[in-house]
Amino acid sequence: MKRRLTNRWRRFTIARFARREFQLPGNVSYVSFTFDDFPRSALLEGGRILEAQGVRGTYFVSFQCLGRDSASGPLASFDDVAAAVQDGHELGCHTFEHLDGTTTSANAFGQSIAANRSALINSGLGSGFDVFAYPLNGPTLAVKRVVGRFFTACWFGGQSFNEGLVDLNLLNAYFLDARSETQMNGLMRTIEMNAERGGWLIIATHDVGERPSKYGCERQRFGAIVARAKSSGARVLPMTTVCRELGIETSDC
Repeated sequence: MKRRLTNRWRRFTIARFARREFQLPGNVSYVSFTFDDFPRSALLEGGRILEAQGVRGTYFVSFQCLGRDSASGPLASFDDVAAAVQDGHELGCHTFEHLDGTTTSANAFGQSIAANRSALINSGLGSGFDVFAYPLNGPTLAVKRVVGRFFTACWFGGQSFNEGLVDLNLLNAYFLDARSETQMNGLMRTIEMNAERGGWLIIATHDVGERPSKYGCERQRFGAIVARAKSSGARVLPMTTVCRELGIETSDC
């Protein structure tokens, strides 16, 4: 009971405080496809599907974890990260060590963000990250305050699209995983509602394949979702590109 109450209070505080508000114009809709943890299949399978539709995605990477095994399959190697950039995809920050913001101090979380930025610069693949996805269970309020100082836009869950007055420090995302596997009709309606209301739908998953993990998305399903996003009339773009089109000031992290 105490843990549930603590989590409920945490969710309340991160939704209400440390906000960086921005009014979406509502006259154009956007969809961004993103991949947490950057499993290899997210590029080899997911990237191939995106590129076939003429669009690109945002890959959230933790540089210390490159090449490791994970619950969503083998994670990207350095060569995979380089290939994603060469193919026109975007990299986002996921902390250096893939930290849980509910169990890590705000100071340590900020240090991990800085370490991931240094790893990116040293790799020669970029000068900084503009966007961020909270790993695992999301942030505490103290962590959210720190993260918001570094990035143009950050997201964590919600299973809905963003519309009207949004919080750039805690945008909604719609996860494609085992929990949403049977909700295809609901997702398709969400894509259409996003287009009708001029919103920004951030679609997130991990691995993509014929037999995905419980955190990933089946290949044909992912292809159908990308096709529906495009046919909805939304502009399907990586997250930083959306921020630039909307005139949101980019960070230097």
